[in-house]
Amino acid sequence: MATHNNALKEMEESFASIRLEDEEEGGLMYAGDSTEISSEIDVRWCLVGRFLTDSPIDFKAMQHKMASLSKPGKGVYVKALDRYIFIFQFYHEVDIKRVIEGSPWTFGCFQLVCERLKPGDDPRSLPINRLDIWVQLHNMSPGFMSQRVVQDIGNYIGSYVEGDGNNFIRVWREYLRVRVTIPLDKPLKRRMKLKKSEDNWCWVNFKYESIPTFCFICGLMGHNKKF
Repeated sequence: MATHNNALKEMEESFASIRLEDEEEGGLMYAGDSTEISSEIDVRWCLVGRFLTDSPIDFKAMQHKMASLSKPGKGVYVKALDRYIFIFQFYHEVDIKRVIEGSPWTFGCFQLVCERLKPGDDPRSLPINRLDIWVQLHNMSPGFMSQRVVQDIGNYIGSYVEGDGNNFIRVWREYLRVRVTIPLDKPLKRRMKLKKSEDNWCWVNFKYESIPTFCFICGLMGHNKKF
């Protein structure tokens, strides 16, 4: 018994002498410009997205639905990173551009919000909080129908992406179109006033195309007044 107790005591003393810091001193450091440690995962044609809902998504149904809508020529692979975040891997630039330019996409009544991955991005921590959308500009006075004004209005609504290529190819259009990036934590804007120094103010009204669910009270996308 004494021998057993002595052995236990020696073991306790041995463990007591171990410092956790000794086990944490090891590490590896790589030069920041080293190409040998570059990611071997091809993220050239990857999107990370989430749907504007707090409800779980039927993954298999969503996978088939999104593939049938986007119709990628080279196919698409979808992986669930968690219950709400998904990664979409395409295999050609044409396919991913079609999806990006065709936004917004929906599954059921839920809007898909996505970001394109860049080398070095962590898909699990990538902020996904903005949406590209087309906006119609109505009631514009003739003196304001120019590309410069369209771009300025786009930056007022959100961040200007592009103008419709058909905006100025005809003598007269009832409205102009602009594509903008809108942050989801900002309310939608209804209108904007314009003025030249010698003229009266005119109001430009905004009509959002394929707008997802939004609140008529606070103007935020992703929920409605019942929330």
